[in-house]
Amino acid sequence: MKKLGAAIIGCGWVAEEYVKAFQQDKRSEIRALVSRNPANAQRYRERYNLQCTIVTDASSMLQQDDVDIVAVCTPHNVHTEYVVATAEAGKHIIIEKPVALTPEDVRKQRQAVRKNKVKTVVSFVLHWNPLLMTIDRLIEQGAFGDVFMVEVDYLHRIWMTTDLKWYGSRQQSGTALLTAGCHAIDALRWFARTEVEQVSAYQVKTENPIEYPGTISVSLKFKDGKIGRSLTSFDAKMPYRFNIGIYGTAGTLRNNELFAPKLLAGQNDFMKIPCILPDSGDVAHHPFQGEVSHLLDCIIEGRQPFPDLEDAAHTHAVCFAADRSAESGRPVSISEFENLL
Repeated sequence: MKKLGAAIIGCGWVAEEYVKAFQQDKRSEIRALVSRNPANAQRYRERYNLQCTIVTDASSMLQQDDVDIVAVCTPHNVHTEYVVATAEAGKHIIIEKPVALTPEDVRKQRQAVRKNKVKTVVSFVLHWNPLLMTIDRLIEQGAFGDVFMVEVDYLHRIWMTTDLKWYGSRQQSGTALLTAGCHAIDALRWFARTEVEQVSAYQVKTENPIEYPGTISVSLKFKDGKIGRSLTSFDAKMPYRFNIGIYGTAGTLRNNELFAPKLLAGQNDFMKIPCILPDSGDVAHHPFQGEVSHLLDCIIEGRQPFPDLEDAAHTHAVCFAADRSAESGRPVSISEFENLL
């Protein structure tokens, strides 16, 4: 089978994981690296013995007939120009989260993708973490009965990582939710199996070097009556944690501890699920291989990837609404933003 060609725009920290993932799947290979600093691209070409072009201008790469998929790994605030140009070039797209920092930019991306009918996957990469995949299957099996509450937290003192200083810039990174807490909001929506209707949020600014409040607590009301809760904090001095809670009429899950007597007859206490947890902020720990292979499956088999840009737009609408709620001190309806997307 002919291999699908991949290109990466932006050769920073996360780009290496895409290099490895594309090279490890025999159905694809890296054909181009795009970086404003060619030395950043050159280190990956040499480290992984890539036979690919290196360019500083994405427009020349987008003219390459041997490139079928483009991973956009630039700073958040410039995603849109590259996503739109890639869609117009007829190439499939991996979009690093957040896809954009404004509703207007999300709308521009969706319009370009819809018009050109390319496939997208948004890098909410924890969809391929074993614990989250197990939770998804347990929900499908009805292990929890009627789920009435879901909670997911993103707790990571990310601004202490000196080689990621751009995370502290409001212009480049946006807010705590857009920077990284969107992972938790995505998981909330995924596990709730319905859309958010309204959010109320509160935030706090502590003494830290970032330009936006580093802690935000969000309460959510879902359209089918479920409730949800999410805490994002870059401020707490603690190891990274991605807390998950699923509460149902027939069972409960707290992180990797499961109580589901409907499935496990006679169970009288929580049992631990033995699998890889999502408790690391190191991108090398994240399952990019699963994400890339999923997109390749969908391209080859003509299926729709998940989560794609259409689904991710709903996650971003929740983030935008939560940020507005925290800033205004009032509950915010998701429709205020979904109408803009």
